[in-house]
Amino acid sequence: MSHIRSSIQTSCAYCGVGCGVSVSPLAEVTPHVNDEQKNSKASAPMYNLEGDLQHPANKGQLCAKGERLLESLVQPNTLRYPKRKSGKPIDWDVALTTIADSFTKTIAEFGPDSVAFYLSGQLLTEDYYVANKLAKGFIGTANVDTNSRLCMSSAVSGHMRAFGEDVVPGCYDDFEQADVIVLVGANSAWTHPVLFQRMIKAREQSGTKIIVVDPAKTATSAQADLHLQITPGTDSLLFNGLLQFISENEAQDKAYIDEHTEGFDVVLHTLSSQTDLVKTDQLASSLGLTERELTQFYQLFIANERVITASCQGVNQSTSGTDTTNAIINCHLALGHIGKVGCGFFSLTGQPNAMGGREVGGLATQLACHMGFSAPERQLLADVWQSESIAQDKGLTAVELFDAMADGKIKAVWIMGTNPLVSLPNTAKVQQALDACPFVVVSDITQDAATAKQADILLPALGWSEKCGTVTNSERVITRQRGFIPVKGNAKPDWWALAEVAKRMGYSAAFTFSNSAAVFKEFAQLSKAVKAQFPEKQFDISGMSELTDAEYDGLAPTQWPVTSAAMLGQTERRLYQDGLFSTPSTKAQFIATQPLKSELSVGQHQVLLNSGRSRDQWHTMTRTGHIASLRASIPEPFVSLHPIKIQQLELNDGDLVCFATPDAERDLASCDQSTSNVQAAARVVADDNQSPDMAFMSMHWSSQFSLGKGVNQALNSQLDPISKQPGFKCQATTVTKVELALQGVIFGEHDPLFTGTCWNVQQSLSAGECYHIAFDDAEKGFNFQSTSYSLKWTVSLLNKQVIHVQCNMNQGQLVSLKLLSKQQVEVALEPMHLLIGETVDTGLMNRLHQLIKAGNSPLICACTGVTEAKIQDSILQALDNLVFAQRTSGNEAILSQVDFEQALEQTQSELGCGKQCGSCHSEVVQCASDVWLLGLEDMAIETVAVKNKKQSKSTQEEVA
Repeated sequence: MSHIRSSIQTSCAYCGVGCGVSVSPLAEVTPHVNDEQKNSKASAPMYNLEGDLQHPANKGQLCAKGERLLESLVQPNTLRYPKRKSGKPIDWDVALTTIADSFTKTIAEFGPDSVAFYLSGQLLTEDYYVANKLAKGFIGTANVDTNSRLCMSSAVSGHMRAFGEDVVPGCYDDFEQADVIVLVGANSAWTHPVLFQRMIKAREQSGTKIIVVDPAKTATSAQADLHLQITPGTDSLLFNGLLQFISENEAQDKAYIDEHTEGFDVVLHTLSSQTDLVKTDQLASSLGLTERELTQFYQLFIANERVITASCQGVNQSTSGTDTTNAIINCHLALGHIGKVGCGFFSLTGQPNAMGGREVGGLATQLACHMGFSAPERQLLADVWQSESIAQDKGLTAVELFDAMADGKIKAVWIMGTNPLVSLPNTAKVQQALDACPFVVVSDITQDAATAKQADILLPALGWSEKCGTVTNSERVITRQRGFIPVKGNAKPDWWALAEVAKRMGYSAAFTFSNSAAVFKEFAQLSKAVKAQFPEKQFDISGMSELTDAEYDGLAPTQWPVTSAAMLGQTERRLYQDGLFSTPSTKAQFIATQPLKSELSVGQHQVLLNSGRSRDQWHTMTRTGHIASLRASIPEPFVSLHPIKIQQLELNDGDLVCFATPDAERDLASCDQSTSNVQAAARVVADDNQSPDMAFMSMHWSSQFSLGKGVNQALNSQLDPISKQPGFKCQATTVTKVELALQGVIFGEHDPLFTGTCWNVQQSLSAGECYHIAFDDAEKGFNFQSTSYSLKWTVSLLNKQVIHVQCNMNQGQLVSLKLLSKQQVEVALEPMHLLIGETVDTGLMNRLHQLIKAGNSPLICACTGVTEAKIQDSILQALDNLVFAQRTSGNEAILSQVDFEQALEQTQSELGCGKQCGSCHSEVVQCASDVWLLGLEDMAIETVAVKNKKQSKSTQEEVA
């Protein structure tokens, strides 16, 4: 063993911020593993992980998920060898030959468009490149799309319409240089916490104003200076009004518009015909805002030189996402704010390599290096790749692809690094498609994912920590992702599997890559050829086209464009600073956008259902669902509803409900056991942060962790007509209560089939797992896991709830513990699980009763494990100390806003909550302010200088 380096630098596996990570071994091992060393079967040593201080994206900071990357490596059921659908392991040669033969036979019989590839923003750029080369360059089909279609394609379409190319002109540094930051449909405190903390620090240091545009109150809006809680679906109208406001106040940069843009007058003429824009008060009413709020926003936008607007899924996952993107860009073009420091439009990317996938043509609507399907572009690709089979036109996008599969037009598909059976809308249709497809190949790191179980051939891919390649983050920075753990079993790089299939299909000469460095070098050489023929294109990594393997291995984070090797390691490079764009005329385009044709409305038993991310989970939880600390905050699927809506639907907080789309062809009279496993189901959580008709449900849940299907079972496949991105937001959905006889939790041994349950959700704990269960019939509940030797009794709580306890023993030790009640059972799961395996005696019984009566406190901070109860105790202790100090000095106790802020700071300093990645900050403040107010009320304390926080802290009440 030898020390190659004390630590290796790689990139985080999660969101598009692209944080740098530094990993160092805790023992004398060889930490870095290149592609040629991948066959080693040595055990993974222990490592230390921290943020990379030198990486430009995060400068050493990580979020809760990033900090727990090492915990994600031990998967419950890691895939190590190729398998058939039967589960029988096969060797790689058999698997690859079977895939090649099946694809070749299908193409010969049905043509090249009968096969398809569905890729992922989790893939490395090298994997993406080889997949697109094989499909679009040699098979001759553009039926190659990616799950990035689900999160970023409306931004892509907006960029292309305005700039002529899919380009993010700015960089993260602009958020720190801005006077005003506008976040549209972006809960960045949860989805991009490290970048959001950079925004918060900019405000602390420079007074930057943060404005949030979102129909819901979120962790982000709670920390904003201004929250515009607009009517759902009116984002485009808001920015069309802003453009008209800019014009009416003559704030536009006329010289910039004349010299560098086209279409400004046409767009203004189009806006003049929109009646909602005639008067400010009328516009404000249509937006659901006060005239004062609207005017304040518009004035801030035009009065400051440096304004940056960033959007995310709230914009993109709308059926008008492209138009909204262009409505935003129109405003920045009008002010001449593109390519300048601290301003412009910025698309926040959802996945670690969604940008890299777009660079190599990962979307069905693109070819590599930002090329389209024009004859000159196709010919260039044919010349470079030496192929006569270049795809002639755009292919099927994600939803279209699976619809065609369901219709029998796609006969073979290769799915890589994604879980469409959970992530695509209309899950039932996706299941139908996979059932109808004669040949399904899936590459994944686990065999537990819902889609993996549909595979005829299941291939073991390399996961984060094992694979080597590059990713590109939201600000165009290319970062090396480096393997540091030798591969167990026989998993292989995705690019290698694709190349080996290509060879077996007769394309050997074009796929002789020896390692990932060779793939990247060819990609850079293609970029050089494209830039030479199409100089107006901004994408350019020609300066990387001669990298040696060693230079590639040691590549520092580098922001493109890279025109020479001297630019390696550069950052903070802005595009379009010269005002020359990628359009044929070199001028940016103002785009006339269309308002929504009708208002969103709901029926008597319906809600407008939004899906999105939870703070501590990732995608369909295949990588994070087993990490106890990340599961603790949200143990079960939940749906957030406003208390008014809960009352209207005749529901209660904690009820179990299921959803169905209005046109669902099934009986909605009840959600019994026969239907609960084919519908989206969730616990009701009262949340006055939601608008009365809106509901929010996490996108992460699937049948892997829950009996009920995920939220996409309830959503239709409505598409943006331009980007073809599904509209996951604000779909009218019917809500039905699931009538439960008993519900609770089981620890230890259990029936793996969960016979008789109508609800079960697995939750990982630090030393095992438990299951949240429910029954529509009491007898089924009592009989579950019951034997003639089971100990059974009841415990009555002070709130009159009755807990039915059942203990199963083996040789005097507790092996199974079941707690059931008519209401939800609230207990501390970790200490309860620790009772399993202990001797059943009076001491255990006493502890069990104590735990049942103690209840449970929700987790607030995943980084530190701090619960709601800990924060409450600390705040109340600080309050007691303040009151005692004032009264003992002979003064009447009078407390101020400053007293609360000092108590909050003391609590955060002592407990660490909200001081790590910062994503829980608003929840910490909310919890602290709630208990502070209750304490004041209980003590009858007089307050002064009460500061109304509702504008800047929208989830927080007034704090004295």
